[in-house]
Amino acid sequence: MFSRDPQKAAAKAAQREEKRQTHLAELDARHTDKGALKDWRTRHPAEKTMNRAALLTMWPSAKMGVTSHGPVKGGSAEFIDAGAHKGWTATRLLAGGASMGLSAAATGRKSKGAAVINVTFGNGAAQTYTVRPEPSHLKAANQYVTAFNALASQLAQET
Repeated sequence: MFSRDPQKAAAKAAQREEKRQTHLAELDARHTDKGALKDWRTRHPAEKTMNRAALLTMWPSAKMGVTSHGPVKGGSAEFIDAGAHKGWTATRLLAGGASMGLSAAATGRKSKGAAVINVTFGNGAAQTYTVRPEPSHLKAANQYVTAFNALASQLAQET
């Protein structure tokens, strides 16, 4: 009923084999890149710490010493904590007392103070990031800055 054209079948088989070979080559390249990145991060542990801290907020993460804004090498970071914290204001405490704690529970604490990270990358680009006045964010910001500066100094010493 149906007859297959042997030339078309052979051409399709050749296409499938070529596609399979290309896919295997891409997988091999990805595996090699992943191994190289793992080896690089073993020698530069500050990058892993920096990227873990960057997960919490939108600070730039690095891959082999390069971020989306520029290289880490030759850069520096500074954490400025001007007393950032969450605290109760007198107005919120009075409102909470007047409503027997209901409005205080609803409104919560107010952010006070400010904290920022100033990052200068190796290509001269500079960014300023605001940090939420929550303990976890302040801790992550401090870790990020420490790891960024450690990675920058390690990369500067290598060459």
